[in-house]
Amino acid sequence: MNLRRHFGFLILLFLFNTSRAIVPQAIVARSSLTYSPPSQISVWMYWLTPDGARRIPYTLCASGHTTWGCTAFCDESGYPCDWSQTIAYPYTTNPATVSIETDYLLDVLPQEMGTYYHPTALQAQAIAARTYAYWHINQGSAINNSTEFQVFIPYKFESLYPATFPDNTGNPCASSNLNTDQRIVCNAVASQYYISYGTSPNDDLPAFTEFFADAWGQTASGSQPYLLGVEDPISTGCDADDDGHGRGMSQDGAGRWARGNRCSHTGAGDDRWSVRWGHAEQILTHYYTGIHIRDRDGNRLTPEYRWVPLEVNWHTPDNRVPIMYHDRSYEVTFRVQNSGTITWPGTGQVYLWYHGWEQTKRGGEVRSLAALEPGGVREETVILYPPVAPHPGTPYRLRFEMFLEVDDEGIGFSEIERGRPWYTYDVVVCVDGPCATYLPLVTAQPLIPDRRIR
Repeated sequence: MNLRRHFGFLILLFLFNTSRAIVPQAIVARSSLTYSPPSQISVWMYWLTPDGARRIPYTLCASGHTTWGCTAFCDESGYPCDWSQTIAYPYTTNPATVSIETDYLLDVLPQEMGTYYHPTALQAQAIAARTYAYWHINQGSAINNSTEFQVFIPYKFESLYPATFPDNTGNPCASSNLNTDQRIVCNAVASQYYISYGTSPNDDLPAFTEFFADAWGQTASGSQPYLLGVEDPISTGCDADDDGHGRGMSQDGAGRWARGNRCSHTGAGDDRWSVRWGHAEQILTHYYTGIHIRDRDGNRLTPEYRWVPLEVNWHTPDNRVPIMYHDRSYEVTFRVQNSGTITWPGTGQVYLWYHGWEQTKRGGEVRSLAALEPGGVREETVILYPPVAPHPGTPYRLRFEMFLEVDDEGIGFSEIERGRPWYTYDVVVCVDGPCATYLPLVTAQPLIPDRRIR
């Protein structure tokens, strides 16, 4: 996105033409920089316990040290060393000043969250970890390599099995010889996005993005307005547990949302959930209330109006999408969260609706009359009236999203801000019989053959 950052960012939610139709807002650029993300971080390096805490008495790493915390290629019995070889502490100074993107994050990410998690969850973790570092740098914190901040152990990236030393030392992720886990880490950190919170002109400052291992069903509130405890219904079974302080992003919860499964990763099991989120932005705006996500240049990427579905009830025995018939009606209930920055107005102005068979001119919704603040959750119900299918078993793709209504006309959250789309919840529905997967998908009209369900 080729936007420049300017002071006095003005949001015009809607413009109206003479027919009073709603037109999506244009994005107004900002006049100058207020925050410039750092490229380096200085870290005090200590000997660590197997769990990543500083050992007592506190001991700083120095040239020649082969202890855990100073190097992943350590030689200490009882510590999680990579025993393929022994390599000493690599830096000539302490604190060590290193590149955030090509050194620090590459070692932090796989130490804080294993590469066996879903790639989307790892992307969310990388953005949270980068932002956490930015915040502490901006605050002038005396950062160290322990669990007091983020566990940073030199050579952790190189030690990922099988231990591999990148052939491009200046930019490891541009190397030609990376192993599978190293490539996973590189893909996760590639966006260079960070999380911001605040009001103009300081709305691009990094947020204090705490994260933790896991929480059962609900996160905890913290010291910042964006660290608001939120419902996490996907974390109520399988391997879910209370593990950590509970503030900010749940790492296991992120894994569950990315999989659409109550088990946080494939090794933990399989227990399908009714919702899966395919984008790190959905995970992050769920756990961090009222924030924005920005690119490396500080451009805001997320719109003000956002939502995420937490759970969908199809009112079937197995809660799977039923085969629908044109002479019947079907109720579907969503539990939705306001993951945006604006309180949804009451009196039914914000409601759940869908695209997919608008040509029937039939449908209905039960609108909530209550306002909903960022982070809040409520239920939304839609009544579906399928059309007469052109042939039995015709598949339709329904795109559910929240709408904002003004003067009896509504616009989906995905379209309110040009250049900052938000995500819909898409599902394929078979009408008037079971679908044959080779048939073309139908939206408002049958699609051309190259748009088939696969």
